[in-house]
Amino acid sequence: MLEIIGAIASILAVAGVVANNRRLRWCFLVWMVSNILAGTIHAQIGLWSLCARDVIFFGLAVEGWVKWGK
Repeated sequence: MLEIIGAIASILAVAGVVANNRRLRWCFLVWMVSNILAGTIHAQIGLWSLCARDVIFFGLAVEGWVKWGK
């Protein structure tokens, strides 16, 4: 099950990059979901440094969503 969630998180991350390249604001929402999924996986298997990275990326995605909304 973790492999499926990881695959979904990776697909969403790539979709977020494609949307960002096209300057679409919703890329940040996609990244937020991707970061939550990846962070959950990393926490479950005890990869705390990667979990911390996902939390930081989530915060950056929130910041991007807010800034691009102005």
